[in-house]
Amino acid sequence: MIEEKALADYCIQIDFKKDSEAPSRIFRALSDLIDAFYLLDIDLVQSIDPKIKPIILLEDIEAGSVKTWLKYVLEEVDDDALKKLDWKTAVGKYLVKGKYLLINFLEGKTKITNREQLQQIENGLLKLAQETHVDHVLAYAPMPPQKLIQNLERITKATSHLIEGDKLNYITRDAETNFNLDFQIVPESVEDLITKEEIDATIEMILKVKKPDYLGESKWECKHENRTILVKISDINWLKQFQNREIDVRPQDSIRARVHITTKYGYDLNVVSINYDIVEVIEIIPYSYPGQDLLF
Repeated sequence: MIEEKALADYCIQIDFKKDSEAPSRIFRALSDLIDAFYLLDIDLVQSIDPKIKPIILLEDIEAGSVKTWLKYVLEEVDDDALKKLDWKTAVGKYLVKGKYLLINFLEGKTKITNREQLQQIENGLLKLAQETHVDHVLAYAPMPPQKLIQNLERITKATSHLIEGDKLNYITRDAETNFNLDFQIVPESVEDLITKEEIDATIEMILKVKKPDYLGESKWECKHENRTILVKISDINWLKQFQNREIDVRPQDSIRARVHITTKYGYDLNVVSINYDIVEVIEIIPYSYPGQDLLF
């Protein structure tokens, strides 16, 4: 617990493996984690008032075990209701406790396996927001699951720099907890966790080829409505012909095809993802640059 650093709100402590290679990993992990915590703070204050702006200040750094002491300055942006309240201490404690709750929840887990686990974190963070008792807030907003996942991804990406033998601790005035360095975010499973509804449709489309996949191991990059999209090709017969060089397709050519589109919506009914799958190639339309027909 924080004792000697009276002005600090929390501390990130890294105990590193002595005489280990790649020492810069310690500072990459620390830098990425501070950035991840700052973005998490921004999302946390959305539950109370979007006009609150959290600012992290560096209080001190200690050697040995690398201890980085950090504190908050909280600003209100043109909000008369906030200016009349003594809210900064309560919100500062909420940000500290919110990070503690998130880190502590991951103890003993390697991944999030079901929607209920996400809801536990959401409910816990919402309860902490409500305990700030910022009087003018009529309804405290839970953190959307997509935002929660993004914050977990940033934290695990930061901690991934560390190696076996390193340890990472989060220290507050009241408690201390260890980071679970074995926890990972698996993108494929996360999408299912935050999806409430899924809509499928198969339509005919014309897609301009931006980057073909010549090896057949990844999706094609195509353009549609001035957007780049990734497209899977499930027309196996056509794909074999293409890979055997029986069909010539180059960047800027277009594919007319029947495309299966899967759109997934989150619990806030915002789009989580859109997947495109060509189930039948109808024809290839070679690229012709402007004025080409006139030349012939």
